[in-house]
Amino acid sequence: MKSKIIGIFVCMLLIATILPITGTVIAGSEEDPEIEDRIFDVKLFGIFVFPLQIHFKYADVVSTWFYENIDNPDYLYVSLKIRDLDDKTDDLEAIYDVDWSYSNNRYICCVHNNPNGYGPFVIGKSTDGDDNYEDWAICDGTFNVENNIITWEVPKTAIGDPLIGHKLTSISPHTHLRFRDDSDLPHMDLFKDLYWNAKTVRDYLIQC
Repeated sequence: MKSKIIGIFVCMLLIATILPITGTVIAGSEEDPEIEDRIFDVKLFGIFVFPLQIHFKYADVVSTWFYENIDNPDYLYVSLKIRDLDDKTDDLEAIYDVDWSYSNNRYICCVHNNPNGYGPFVIGKSTDGDDNYEDWAICDGTFNVENNIITWEVPKTAIGDPLIGHKLTSISPHTHLRFRDDSDLPHMDLFKDLYWNAKTVRDYLIQC
C-alpha cells in the first residue's frame, strides 16, 4: 500500500512538471513558425492564379515567426521569410507586411523594396480594425538576402506594451507588388500573396 501511495505521488509530481511545459506556447523560429504559408501562390490582384510564379519568387511568402530576446526584453522581433528575397526590384515595387491584433488594436510591420533598394522599416497602428493605419514609427530591421529573411525589431511601447502571457492574435503576413511611385501608371496592387491559404496559423504568446 505504501509503495502504491509513493507511486501515485511520483506520478502526480511528473504530471505537474510536464503540464506547464506542454501547455506553454514557446517562441517561434524558422523551424517552428507561427505562420507557414503555401508557396507558388502569388495571385493577380490577390484573386486569380498566375502561372508564371518563377517571376514572383521575391513576393512569395514562406513563413512568419515572432520571438524575443531576454537580454533585450523591450523589443519584439518579427521575421518574414520569402522564397527568393532580392535587395532591390526591377519594374515593380514590393511591399512586405506582417500584421496582427492585440488589445482590440491592429498593428503592422512594413518595409518597401524598389529599384533604389529597401527601407525604412516601420510599425503602424490601426484603432478601428481596418487597413487604415496611423501612428507610424520607424524601427530597426534587417533585410537578409542570403537567408531570404526580413526581420523587424519592434519596440513594445509601439505595440501596446504587451505583458508576459498576453497573446498576439490574427497574425497575417502578406506581400504586394505594385507600380512604382515614380511611374505614370496607376498606383495599385497588381500581385499579392495573402495568408488565407496558409498551412498553419497560430497565436504568439509574449515571453518576456
